[in-house]
Amino acid sequence: MEEEKRGPEVAPLSFPDLSLALPYQDALLYAQNRLKMIARGGLLPFCEAHRFPYTTIINLKNGNLKKEEPRLLHRLLRSLDVQNELLQFPPDSPSQRFLLPDGEALATFQAQLACLTSTD
Repeated sequence: MEEEKRGPEVAPLSFPDLSLALPYQDALLYAQNRLKMIARGGLLPFCEAHRFPYTTIINLKNGNLKKEEPRLLHRLLRSLDVQNELLQFPPDSPSQRFLLPDGEALATFQAQLACLTSTD
């Protein structure tokens, strides 16, 4: 009876592997380039389907955001199939990082970012 009152047991929060954390600027650059890949006329339906504010996504895509938008970027990356969690590190930093689940996800992200930003 006592266990029912406490609710389900929650796993403890482990210390994150900081080598899997992306800086805000890398995550932003990735998202901007992925958004630019969406065919003309496809961005509005994408925003509607994922419930993103269209104007803000356009500003993000074009590098015109007035301030960092880590929560929006976190959601956007997830919508682009980049699983991540927001991480405030170092704790007093004004920017947040994006923690990927494992080394494979990090390698995939880095390879895709390199492809997106190559000048060839």
